[in-house]
Amino acid sequence: AGASVCHVDSSKGMVAWAKENVVSSRLQERPVRYIVDDVVKFVQREIRRGNKYDAIIMDPPSYGRGANGEVWKFEENLPMLIEICMQVLSDNPLFFLINSYTTGTSSMVLENLLKMNMRKKYGKRADDGIFENGEVGLPMTDSDFILPCGIYSKWVKK
Repeated sequence: AGASVCHVDSSKGMVAWAKENVVSSRLQERPVRYIVDDVVKFVQREIRRGNKYDAIIMDPPSYGRGANGEVWKFEENLPMLIEICMQVLSDNPLFFLINSYTTGTSSMVLENLLKMNMRKKYGKRADDGIFENGEVGLPMTDSDFILPCGIYSKWVKK
């Protein structure tokens, strides 16, 4: 109802696509900030500014290169990204969702990282929420099979 969104991606194309999705969903009158930036740099600035968020949805890439040659590797950099995002998560968060299309990582690993960080920040209060992990899949046409696409883990306030 009173939510606003801040969409951050280092790819101009992905931000343009996000804008199209907002229009397609008829949400263009809702408050959405679109930022083309390296998410780690953005979060570090938000920490310095003292800004807080009630919810975080992240969909980090498997691999990427920054404008100055920085290298992002999911397995190496995800723990740090979650850790710094915890610093901008409010004292009374609603949810934290991690989505990934990276192969070779299990949803249980994502949940363990999320649990460790939520418990580090919120102590026993973290367990007042619900942790969940699983696979993301697309139903196949004319079949009862589901095409696996990725994994997720989330924490949701009860």
